[in-house]
Amino acid sequence: MAKTASWPKRLANSAHVVALGRVERSVPFWPIARIEWLQRRRLRSIVRHAYGTVPFYRETMDRLGITPHDLQSVADLAKLPLVEREHLQRDPEAFFSTAYVRARTVELRSGGSTGQPRAVFHDTVAILQGAAHLERDRAVIRPLLASGVGYREAILAPPFSSAYEVLQARRAHIVRPRRTWIERQYLSLLDSPAAIARQIEAFKPDVLHAYGSALESLFALYAANGGTFHKPRVITYSADALSETTRRSIEEEFGIPVFAKYQAVEATPIGFECDRRQGYHLNVDLFPPRIVDAVGRTLPAGESGEVVVSNLVNRATVLLNYRLGDLGTLATEPCPCGRSLPLLATLDGRSDDVIILPSGRNVHPQALRTVFTGEERVWQYQIVQEAPNRFDVAVVAAPDVDRAGLRARVLAGLAARLVDPVTIEVTFVDAIARTAGGKVRPIISRCPSGVTNPGDGGAGDG
Repeated sequence: MAKTASWPKRLANSAHVVALGRVERSVPFWPIARIEWLQRRRLRSIVRHAYGTVPFYRETMDRLGITPHDLQSVADLAKLPLVEREHLQRDPEAFFSTAYVRARTVELRSGGSTGQPRAVFHDTVAILQGAAHLERDRAVIRPLLASGVGYREAILAPPFSSAYEVLQARRAHIVRPRRTWIERQYLSLLDSPAAIARQIEAFKPDVLHAYGSALESLFALYAANGGTFHKPRVITYSADALSETTRRSIEEEFGIPVFAKYQAVEATPIGFECDRRQGYHLNVDLFPPRIVDAVGRTLPAGESGEVVVSNLVNRATVLLNYRLGDLGTLATEPCPCGRSLPLLATLDGRSDDVIILPSGRNVHPQALRTVFTGEERVWQYQIVQEAPNRFDVAVVAAPDVDRAGLRARVLAGLAARLVDPVTIEVTFVDAIARTAGGKVRPIISRCPSGVTNPGDGGAGDG
């Protein structure tokens, strides 16, 4: 990441972000023709940049006989091959622009919810513009907050998550008046729900943002205790699913409105919910999606398929026609809220199993994924809880990796997160079996009911 900018530069950046933010609040309500015009303008610019400076796109377009002029709209992106997560993971340099130096970009690493950790480098301009782009979904929650434009937000995430890295990068390049500042506190997903609840009580946030499954554990604790607790004015969630049962409980029993966000390390923010809750409003001028079938053909609205996204903002790691690994369906009707941004009517994510240990402790799957976050030579992994106290770990790694050292780090990392006495076996394999849908489940529990209620089935979302 680039070093902290000079004070005059930070002031100039701040003025730009504030001014852009005022515009961004209104963009979702622009006529769709104007939004699509902006989309085409950004698309043509990033395509020219990709052809001129990104090895993968230059080589691919030359091989296919395509020029930047042939890619004038999002529909034209179907002329390019789909980019798989494996491509980015195994050859990140192929997607990195030669116009940038890594040291002057912001590296965001995926925790590997798909079992494939990977790094994406974002240019500083994209990171700063992202602060303004978020005003689109902040406009949904601001009317629900107390008077004034500043507020307090608690973020429940893994330590050193991408959200934390982005915040640190923005703080190095901008400064904002305190009255407009969002005071944030990061809470560790590795802590117990009881410890998290105590921290929330002490900080008293106006907004709580968390993984969906983490909210399930937290509000299960609140419901079990039955006592009073600090209630945020708004809850937002992303990364994994929140069951409709828990969501209704939070909104109806606890009286806290809940909004979902759709985002990824490769492209954020992709979409957000409004107060009508009819799907995700898609930021199609920033990260236009396509819904495709198994062979990559674009599907019409109303048909379910895989989400393929193109990042028209980030110029460091350039990703066009990138398969996210999610399943979704575009809505056939506009949202009655008045926003013109198209809707993703459904997003059918994958649920990992919550790990339940012999002591009765629940371990969030993301806590285990973070073991692999910094392992650049790990291409894929799978953790299987075969019995309450026995775990088998399969790892697909680069041929030249120090296997003894990697095995030791994995064992130590998992032992520290699981805490309970368990047996862990790490095996290096050439490939990990995929599901019938062609996916790899990185976290699997063969005993989701745990040892506390052996007769009850089911598992939490991960």
